[in-house]
Amino acid sequence: MKINRSRNAYRAFLSERGSIEAGLTIIPTTAFFLLTLQLVISGSYQVVETMKLQSMVTKFALGDKSEGERQAYPNRTLNYKYQSMPGGGELILANSEISSPRVSNLITQNPLMKAEAIAISE
Repeated sequence: MKINRSRNAYRAFLSERGSIEAGLTIIPTTAFFLLTLQLVISGSYQVVETMKLQSMVTKFALGDKSEGERQAYPNRTLNYKYQSMPGGGELILANSEISSPRVSNLITQNPLMKAEAIAISE
């Protein structure tokens, strides 16, 4: 009885049509899904990084120049420029780079997201 079930299952497996075509369509669909997911995650990281950087630069412009928030993210690269303005005050320009996570092995390294922010300190 057990042998008949396994033979029937094997025959059903061999007589199944369209399994190769289904496999050939699922592979590119999965790759497309993973690449699209990587783009969505990377774009989200860039938006969040821009919001955090703008918040940090605004705090610096208001007078809070603590180093704690700068060092909160070890995988972030921050660059600041302070330029004096003709009427007084200064312009604070900041840019940062942060790596977003890799979803699949279709790309070789983690993508770097860049963000820029600006604020005026009086």
